[in-house]
Amino acid sequence: MTGTMKRVWRCVRMRVAGIAARLRRRGVRPHGADGEDEGSATVVGVALVVAAAVLVGALAATGNIVLRQSQARTAADVAALGAASALWRGDGTPCAVAAWLSDANAGNLERCDVDGDDISVSVHVPTDVPFVDYVTASARAGPRPCGG
Repeated sequence: MTGTMKRVWRCVRMRVAGIAARLRRRGVRPHGADGEDEGSATVVGVALVVAAAVLVGALAATGNIVLRQSQARTAADVAALGAASALWRGDGTPCAVAAWLSDANAGNLERCDVDGDDISVSVHVPTDVPFVDYVTASARAGPRPCGG
């Protein structure tokens, strides 16, 4: 430290010591000097840790639900397209193809409806969140209507 810095710090220490001495003469005691607040920082610290843990848990649960919803949409889209392709080829087993494809994409086929050339499927995917057992997505595949 330079000489100027030493003088500044010495001045600051002297001012603080003078203020503390005046307060003592007036009978003012520092906060917590009588033992009233012992442990209050611990309680606040624990509360902050608990709040942070709850926030992280909520973010993780939300992230898992969003991820599983995307996975369910993908499984439903693939299952519907595969089933429509099987129907167009004339295999006659579009719902079996949809079930196989949804299972291959970590989903469970809930519903498979064939309406003419259209296929509608509904797929659910289990989550890791305790209060949300699964998320569901639906998809439809088939030819586009002409002229409209």
